[in-house]
Amino acid sequence: RGKSVRTITFEQFKEALQELSKKRFKGKSDEEALQEMYKLIEGKGPGLTGVTKTVASPTVSRLTDTSKFTGSHKERFDASGKGKGRAGREDLVDNSGYVSGYKHAGTYDHKVQGNK
Repeated sequence: RGKSVRTITFEQFKEALQELSKKRFKGKSDEEALQEMYKLIEGKGPGLTGVTKTVASPTVSRLTDTSKFTGSHKERFDASGKGKGRAGREDLVDNSGYVSGYKHAGTYDHKVQGNK
C-alpha cells in the first residue's frame, strides 16, 4: 500500500497473508504455510483491543440530554434530540421579501388576483 493510504484491498490482504505465512511457518512449503495461516484466522473478526469504550455516567447523560438545553442551544436540536446541522447553528437569512414575524407571508398574489 502507499504511505498515504490507510486501507488495503482484499487482494492486498491476501498477498500480505502469503508473505506472513512464509515467515510464520518457515519449515513448511508455501501452500502448507498459507493453509495454516487460513486456519489461524478462520472464523475470527477484527479485535477490539485498544478500542475506547463508552462511559454511561450520570454526568455525560446530563450533558447530552437535549431536552434540558435552553436559549440558542435549544434551537440546535429537533424534538427527537437529533442535531439540525447548519440550520441549528447559524441564523439563516430569509430572502422571501417579507419582514420577519409577518403572519400573512406568501398571500400577496392571492389578494391581488382575488380583487380583479
